[in-house]
Amino acid sequence: MRVNKNFLLRRQFVVVEKLEGRTVSSFIGQPPSELQSLGEGLARIHVNQKRYAGNPSGTFRVELSDFHQHVITGMKQIVSSFYADHHQIAAILPDIIGGLKELPAPDSSSFVLIDMDPSQFLSDGRTITGLVDTEAYVMAPRAFDFIGLEYILDEASAAEFSIGYEKVMPLPDLTFVRLPYRYLYRLLSVQGSVDLDEWLEYKTLF
Repeated sequence: MRVNKNFLLRRQFVVVEKLEGRTVSSFIGQPPSELQSLGEGLARIHVNQKRYAGNPSGTFRVELSDFHQHVITGMKQIVSSFYADHHQIAAILPDIIGGLKELPAPDSSSFVLIDMDPSQFLSDGRTITGLVDTEAYVMAPRAFDFIGLEYILDEASAAEFSIGYEKVMPLPDLTFVRLPYRYLYRLLSVQGSVDLDEWLEYKTLF
């Protein structure tokens, strides 16, 4: 529950009641009720859909029709700045760009947590009680959250998560976006500097 809202140094902040629960160390092996509540909670966030990508405040916006070109431009800049000497990552970039150019524009965007990790959530042992780290939220296709989840779930936990999610809305189709979106997440090192082949060939759960 919100207690107060104000501005500090021109930035808005909200004071809320203390969240109950413990930090989640891993989603793997957790009770079905907790994983289903995670899925349902994420779906309720994804219900809030927008027609642009960018930051949640809306001060930076990219039209969805331009989203994949924007990603391509960002990938080129990241590779040029940080991976010019990483032959494997640089060599695959043209193929990734070619695939992105063939993708249709996303239908919508929603709140996406780029650095999705169990440690950002609280649980009481039965359900997810809170999210405590939100500074990496962006407006982007919800498929990105599922790309991130595939690296922190296993088959059993993903199945329970999906049950909860589908109580609210259907799962997204990752078939054509998985490779380029995974590549972008590897450029951003969302789970560290993982070997590229291992990263791109990681198990698919959704």
